Amino acid sequence: MRFSTDLDRAPVVTRFWWYLGHLTLLPAVYVGCRLAVEGRENIPAEGPVLVVCNHISQADPVVVGVAAVPRKSYYFAKAELFRVPFLRGYIYRMGAFPVERGGADRRALRLSREVLSRGDMLLMFPEGSRFTDGRLRPGLSGAGSLALDPGVTVIPTAIWGTHRFGRKGRVVFGPPLDLSDVDGASRAARSRQAVDRMMAAIAGLIPAAGGPPTTPPGHIDG
Repeated sequence: MRFSTDLDRAPVVTRFWWYLGHLTLLPAVYVGCRLAVEGRENIPAEGPVLVVCNHISQADPVVVGVAAVPRKSYYFAKAELFRVPFLRGYIYRMGAFPVERGGADRRALRLSREVLSRGDMLLMFPEGSRFTDGRLRPGLSGAGSLALDPGVTVIPTAIWGTHRFGRKGRVVFGPPLDLSDVDGASRAARSRQAVDRMMAAIAGLIPAAGGPPTTPPGHIDG
């Protein structure tokens, strides 16, 4: 099967792919991960939502996306996956778009804003990589920049257990994060402050998800 995929445009999950995901991913995640979900009611039923979460496993985007149903989730996937012909089309239609790791990716940020501007939900892991020791690393400022866009609701989220085979997975969605008092002389300073708030909120949720007590990481530059 061939897919026509325009990676310069944000993906749109059609009804067919939405139901296909329900039939294949929901049973696999709930049975395979023995998934427990808390706080799903904190996710608005409509409007632009930015879900920000710690990252401990390659399965996290799928697991958190399943936990957030009935909202559709759109998310980043490492650019290398989009160089595999069949996989490229499949994950794009399931809501993923590429991000180049190791630096600022302007295309990924533009597509993120496209997803949010049409009122959809974006799943993001601000640390930018996976860490399994339970200790949060500083978030990247791009997440803070997206969070400050008008009308976006930010939902801090924690996940635990997906990094170990056979262990029960748990996702906790926290209440919306109020960033209305974020100030600063520049957009960069405000974005930095916003992402620091996100990471502190995530740190507070990790024990509820089954992880260890975690200290908020603070600024990426120390």
